[in-house]
Amino acid sequence: MKKKMYLSTTHSIMRSIYGQSRRYTVEEAVKAVKKAGYDRIDISLWALCSPGDIMTGANWEDEVEKIALVCEEQKLPVWQTHGNTASGPQWDDPNYDFDYLNMTNLRCIKATAMLGGKWMVVHPKNLPHDKLYSAEKAKQANIAYLAPYIEAAKKAGIGLAVENMVDYRGWRRRYCGGDIYELIDLVDTIGDSSVGICLDTGHAHLGGMDVGACVREIGSRLRATHINDNHRNGQDEHLFPYFGTIDWTDTVRALKETGYTGDFAYEAGSQRIPPETRETWLRYTAGLGRKLLALE
Repeated sequence: MKKKMYLSTTHSIMRSIYGQSRRYTVEEAVKAVKKAGYDRIDISLWALCSPGDIMTGANWEDEVEKIALVCEEQKLPVWQTHGNTASGPQWDDPNYDFDYLNMTNLRCIKATAMLGGKWMVVHPKNLPHDKLYSAEKAKQANIAYLAPYIEAAKKAGIGLAVENMVDYRGWRRRYCGGDIYELIDLVDTIGDSSVGICLDTGHAHLGGMDVGACVREIGSRLRATHINDNHRNGQDEHLFPYFGTIDWTDTVRALKETGYTGDFAYEAGSQRIPPETRETWLRYTAGLGRKLLALE
C-alpha cells in the first residue's frame, strides 16, 4: 500500500472577512474547511495568541476544549499546530516581552496535545540583527531557547517541528534556518526524535533554494509542512500552488520519494475573497490539493 499524505489547511484560511471588522470564529473555520473536503486542519495557535485572544485569557483551556470538540464533531483531525512566535522587528527589540512569548508557547504546547495534535510548529529563535551573522551563535542560542519547549512537549506527548525561515541573501535581515543545512544541523545536534523540521515551501523558494531538493535533504526529519507559493520577488506572498513559480511536480515527487506521511498543509491566504464566494473558493483549494497529491 502506498504511503499517504493528508490534505490540510491552516484554519486562518478562514480568518479575516473581507469588508468587515468581524473575524470568522475557529468553529466557523473548522466547519467550512470540513465542508470543502479537507482531511485535516492545522490550528494556528499563533493567530490566537494576541492580547485578549483565546490563548491569553484565564479560560483558555476551556476555549481549546471547545475547538477540540468541534474538530471531533466534524471528524476533522488535527495533526499539526503553529505555536506563537516573535516577528522580525520583535526579535530585534530589546524591550519585547519574551516572557509573554514563553508563557503563550507553553500554553500552545498543552493546547496542541488537547487538540490531539502530534506536532507543534515553532520558529527558531533569531538573535538581534547582526551583519556578521554567525550560524554557530544562532545554533547555540536555539539549543538553549528550544530546551524548555522540548521538555514541555515531551511531557505533553507531542513533538516540535522547527520551521525553516528565509535567507534574504544579505539584502534584508538574516533569519536562523534560512539555509536548510543550518536547520538540519540544528535538529541533528539536538538529536531528539521529538524534534523534527517543518518545511515552509514559500520560505525556501524565496530564499533562492530548490524546494524539491530541500525536501530530499531534509528526508526523514520532515514532520510537518507549510505549503505556499510566491514569485521569488522579495515578498513572502503565501499564495496557493501554481500562483507563483515553485516547481510543484518535483516538490510533490520529492515528498513521496522521501516517504513523508504527514499533512500537506496549506499556509496560504484568501482574506480578500468575499464571504459570498468563500465556499466556492475553499472547494477550489481543496480540489487543487487533491490534484497535487495525485501527481506522480
